[in-house]
Amino acid sequence: MSTLVYVIRCVLQLLVTWLGIRIIGKKSIAQMTGYELSGILLLSTVAAEPLVYKIASNAAIGVVTLAVATLLIGKLSLKDKFYNVDSKPSIVVANGSLIKSELKKNQMNVPFLLSLLRLKGYSKLSDVEFAIIEPNGNLSVIPKSQERPVKPKDIRISTPYEGLSLPLLVDGKVIQENLVYAKLDRGWLMDQLASAGFPEEKDVLLAELDSQGNLSVFRENESDDSPKIV
Repeated sequence: MSTLVYVIRCVLQLLVTWLGIRIIGKKSIAQMTGYELSGILLLSTVAAEPLVYKIASNAAIGVVTLAVATLLIGKLSLKDKFYNVDSKPSIVVANGSLIKSELKKNQMNVPFLLSLLRLKGYSKLSDVEFAIIEPNGNLSVIPKSQERPVKPKDIRISTPYEGLSLPLLVDGKVIQENLVYAKLDRGWLMDQLASAGFPEEKDVLLAELDSQGNLSVFRENESDDSPKIV
C-alpha cells in the first residue's frame, strides 16, 4: 500500500468515524453512559480495520450499524421499562449521612468521595445534604440550606433580566442573522464601533451585545484584552 493511499484511507475513516459519532449524539465522553461509551469504543475499533486490512466497505457498514444500535438503545433507555438498566443514579450521601452500601456498589471509597466533593467546592462532608452519582459518573451535590450561596431573592433584591449575549461581529465578520434578531442593522453597528475607536471591522476580534443593550468590543491582537463597552 502506497503512502498516499494510506493517507487517503486515514482521512476517509476519520470522516466515517465522525459520521458515526454524530449519529450517536453530541455528548462528551464525560457525559456518556456505559452503553454509549461501549458503542464508541467498538465503533472506533471497527473504523480502524481498513487501516490494517483492505476491506473498507465492511468497516463503513459496521460503523453505521454500531452507531444506529447505540442510538436505538439510547431511545429505549428513555422508556420506563429500560430506565433502571443503565440510568439509575446512586445516592451516596443522604440527609448528611454516608451510604456505605452505595459507595461499595460504585467501587468508591470515602477519600475518593471527599476528593470529588472538594472539586465541587465543598471541603467538609458536614456541609452536604445529598450527593448523587449520576449514570454518566458525574457527582451532583446538594448542599445543606444554610451552606448554599446566598441568592438575590434570599435577601429580597430584585435583579434585571439577563439573557444570552449576542455576538454581532466575530473575527472581523458581521453576523448578519444576529443583527436581524436584535432588530439592528449594519449601519448602527459600524457607528458604535467607530465611536469606540474601531474604524474598521478587521480590527475587531469580538463585538457582543448583552440583554441590556450594551455593546462590548474586543480588539484584534490587543495586548490589553479588556473589552471596550459602548
